[in-house]
Amino acid sequence: MASNPVVSIPTADKLKQMLQTVTNAALFIEQILVASGGGFDAAGVEQLTAAFGNLAAVAIQAAHDAMGITITPDSVLALMPVSTPLVQSQGS
Repeated sequence: MASNPVVSIPTADKLKQMLQTVTNAALFIEQILVASGGGFDAAGVEQLTAAFGNLAAVAIQAAHDAMGITITPDSVLALMPVSTPLVQSQGS
């Protein structure tokens, strides 16, 4: 979002709520990393991957809530950094 500043947050309260939600998700990921001691088994990698997915979902939802808009594919793409390539995976 920093390299593509399309987010306009209408109130300080909305900003505070958004930052708290994203911070809580990031802290959860930090706890997983600390608990791993630097090594992950398959279950740990799966948990970390899910946590990053949750962080992205929380950030997307928070940005949309702050802007007062509905989540659509185009609105999500608008939040992505301009330089982020979208590549379809081989299995899709």
